[in-house]
Amino acid sequence: MNSLRYYYDLLCHLVRCDFVVRYKGSFLGVLWSLALPLAQLMVLVFLFQKVVPLDIVAYPAFVFSALAPWTWFSTCLGSAGYLLVGNRGLVRRPNFPPATLIIVNTLSNMVSFLVVLPILFAMLVFYDRAITLSLLMLPLLILIQGILTVGLCLIVSTLNVFYRDVQHILSMLLMLLFYLTPVFYQPQAVGEKFRLLYTWNPIAVLIQSYRAIFFYGTFPELHSLLFTGATSLVVCGFGYLLYSARLHDVVDAI
Repeated sequence: MNSLRYYYDLLCHLVRCDFVVRYKGSFLGVLWSLALPLAQLMVLVFLFQKVVPLDIVAYPAFVFSALAPWTWFSTCLGSAGYLLVGNRGLVRRPNFPPATLIIVNTLSNMVSFLVVLPILFAMLVFYDRAITLSLLMLPLLILIQGILTVGLCLIVSTLNVFYRDVQHILSMLLMLLFYLTPVFYQPQAVGEKFRLLYTWNPIAVLIQSYRAIFFYGTFPELHSLLFTGATSLVVCGFGYLLYSARLHDVVDAI
């Protein structure tokens, strides 16, 4: 019990430090956590409302309801490759589990996601979108995404210790995945023969589930969410097994 309490306190301390240090010394401070999603939102709104109109009602709220969780996911994956390589001192420290760095990274970026939610809710109210009981599903979606993210980050951070190309390949894959995920468009617009890409893509299912509870005020599809939850557990389990099997080599390589 004492060890669990110690680990919990350690996690809270590291998450707080990571979040604070990230913006320490900057003029805007924590407001920078809003900069990336809001800048992306403005670009997407300009492109798909003015340049190539998609004719989607309340488009800014439509986009932001998916862009906020996507930013959490992509930011975590984008920094995963350097979590072990860039923290040699902590990785080599006795009695310090290096996987803690992956969990801290996920939780710290989750805090940034939570910070933008008030702006999203204000946007939804502005566009007269109903706030419904479907929001009760939000903790479950956050939990599933957190498990999926930790699993993927364990895989990426472990492999990147031995193959430094992994992080660069991942950057390209994230760019492609952004366009294969219905962040700025409706999945109904996709051709029938490509629908499987959205049915079997866990992050696409999560993004659609977030949009359902935020923008449409409806509950997400249960069978899709169950599939995504099961997939997230499998990915996280595989990631932990890979990390555990290579941990000794990771410490030596670093």
